[in-house]
Amino acid sequence: MTATSWREYRELGDVMWLRDYDVALARAAERGRPVLLLFQEIPGCSTCLNFGHDVLANPLLVELIEDRFVAVAIHNNRPGKDAEILHRFSEPAWNNPVVYFLHADGQQILPKLADRYDPLGLYQKILSVLEALGQDVPDYFRLLRDDLMIDYGLAKSAVFETPCFWSGETTLAQHPAILTTEAGWIDGDEVVRVWFDPRVADARALADFARAEGFSTIAATGFRSDEAPQYYLSKSRFAHLALSPAQRSKINLAIPYQDRPERYLSPRQADWFARPDIAKISPPDTYRENFQQQWERLRVALDNHG
Repeated sequence: MTATSWREYRELGDVMWLRDYDVALARAAERGRPVLLLFQEIPGCSTCLNFGHDVLANPLLVELIEDRFVAVAIHNNRPGKDAEILHRFSEPAWNNPVVYFLHADGQQILPKLADRYDPLGLYQKILSVLEALGQDVPDYFRLLRDDLMIDYGLAKSAVFETPCFWSGETTLAQHPAILTTEAGWIDGDEVVRVWFDPRVADARALADFARAEGFSTIAATGFRSDEAPQYYLSKSRFAHLALSPAQRSKINLAIPYQDRPERYLSPRQADWFARPDIAKISPPDTYRENFQQQWERLRVALDNHG
């Protein structure tokens, strides 16, 4: 029960889990960390499988959990020690995923997460826990919210024709509502497609901002991504990293302004970036390919190269 579980079950995703609750509390006290306690059905129903695949396999969410919490998984459909912990928390057996956030003494920090099985639900709860504990929230984790808003249909999109889409990306990215930018083409014209937070600014306000910068709103029909979106990023060492869309846009803005672009990297990404052999192992188009797939490919490649 003290061994870790690493991709042993699809329901547990990619998080390194302890399997003993008391060991987890002891480790939390030793390291000064809170506990993230997952009750999960294993083998589980489709909801449980999707929780592992869609939520607990997001690279940046996984890294935050492993970096800031002591994570312990309790199988809610097994006898013995698992059943004892299940009873201690009055949780039902054979249930969908439930997540607790605990101090090292076992007391709850905030109410448990239940009946939410999407990444944004877990993200919002973790953010609330960090804030309740007075901990700093890393920039890469704040950017994850932007990616999740886009993934789950909470953001809006617009396309602007620009005289130069390289500068167009960095100009538009400075608006506080913009979540991501991408340079591309429509009928031979240079354009920038953006995703934005409609709670910060509506489409009309964004169009007014763009117009003041010399850009015009156009229909998105026929948009084709440029071969090197995020131009400044594409010419840097950052291009060899697996990056989420929100990270790409922020780093591309920070580079020409010399505004510490590395601050948007997670600890693991920062370690990869610091490796002198990163450009030899990872191609320069890594940043613009599928984030999760490239993360796994890069992790394996770098591990194999020591």
